[in-house]
Amino acid sequence: MAETDLSPRLKFVNILPSAVVIATVIALLLSGAPQQAPTAEMLSRNAQDLGWTGLTLGTVGSLVAGLLLQPLELASIRFLEGYWSARGPLARLGRMGVWLQQRRKSRLAWQARRLQDGAPLREQAREDLTRMPDRRAVLPTMLGNRLRAAEERAGRPYRLDALRTWPRLYYVLSPETLQKLAEYRNQLDTMARFCIAFALAAPITAALLALHTWWLMVPLVFGVLSWLAYRSAVHAATTYGDAFSAAIDVYRLKLLTEMSVKAPENTDEERLLNQTLADLWERDDNDPFPPGVDYSSGSSP
Repeated sequence: MAETDLSPRLKFVNILPSAVVIATVIALLLSGAPQQAPTAEMLSRNAQDLGWTGLTLGTVGSLVAGLLLQPLELASIRFLEGYWSARGPLARLGRMGVWLQQRRKSRLAWQARRLQDGAPLREQAREDLTRMPDRRAVLPTMLGNRLRAAEERAGRPYRLDALRTWPRLYYVLSPETLQKLAEYRNQLDTMARFCIAFALAAPITAALLALHTWWLMVPLVFGVLSWLAYRSAVHAATTYGDAFSAAIDVYRLKLLTEMSVKAPENTDEERLLNQTLADLWERDDNDPFPPGVDYSSGSSP
């Protein structure tokens, strides 16, 4: 593991959300739940009995949980985006989510077309429509549609496939750009993990506190926090998507320079070139040698 892996990113994106759930469950158990309503006296007495050994085990457990959950970071984002199986317990929920998102998109399109020019609601509808995909199917969640729309929008004026280009463009970005993109991505990942952590904490604490009416406010609070974290993740996805698109706008020609590909003279030539590059990068076994590109000496375009 690299030194940068044991960094604030690991602490906040993986360890901290896991630690919140683990610490909450342990605190409730030490406080007397589920047999009795939690009390501070019971928590203090049981914590003293455990002493430094219990604190050490709890700390190590949180660290281990964070490390074990780190590979699931991408999976958690994909889950919140709505990439669910077409079969299974989430299938029906996924279909309902797609239907709701399609209805929302249709309503926004109607408002953008029919409302009076200059009306605030029309302008807001037009902006919201740019946050919805228009080339691919909508996903069942707002977060998924924000990110999918950003993938479609980035590079579109140049007929550039953002998803194929990004792994290559990444190597020519400036350190400042990489740092800013990482900051925005960390915000998105952190809020996503907190959303899932709080969502898991809600039913767990509800089971521990089911017999104690007033204490059911605890799982309710976790449910609200999960919703707030999700909304924050949606806004973070918008910011990250805008930065992603801007990086492609600024650095796409530098990628051509680094690849020693002859720079296009205008945008029309660039669009044709990007289509050729997309064919080259596709690695299609049925067409292993698609039309090539002209190389240059690598001078700046």
